[in-house]
Amino acid sequence: MKRLGLGGLFFAWLYGVPFLLVVGLIRRTSTPYTPTEDAARAFGATTDALLAVGLVLNVALPAVGLLLAGLVGEEGWRRHFGWAFGGVALIYLAVALAGSMATSALIGHSPADQEPDPPVGHCVPISGGRSCPGG
Repeated sequence: MKRLGLGGLFFAWLYGVPFLLVVGLIRRTSTPYTPTEDAARAFGATTDALLAVGLVLNVALPAVGLLLAGLVGEEGWRRHFGWAFGGVALIYLAVALAGSMATSALIGHSPADQEPDPPVGHCVPISGGRSCPGG
């Protein structure tokens, strides 16, 4: 049972963390249909949550796995989780590289909404001799 738990923890880090980060990065670079400002903020908040959870789990899962493997005396899994910290550094490096190439911040960005501009409620004079009707 302990090997199954440690294996599940390792594969959750190995496949789950990159999945969360890739989905978050794809969402960050996409142009979603957000008809209102609230929908744009909700889309941005969900994307921020995916990226933040992925970055936290990137270091938390190997640390917990290393601790648990040490407590139960599983030397093989201790080595796996020890080497996983090299992968942690590579994942952080890849996310930092993506963040440096992005035009806006990876976390804390809300996409533009497609809400139409409010109608003009006053007369705006146009050049070319045309003025506002009635004065």
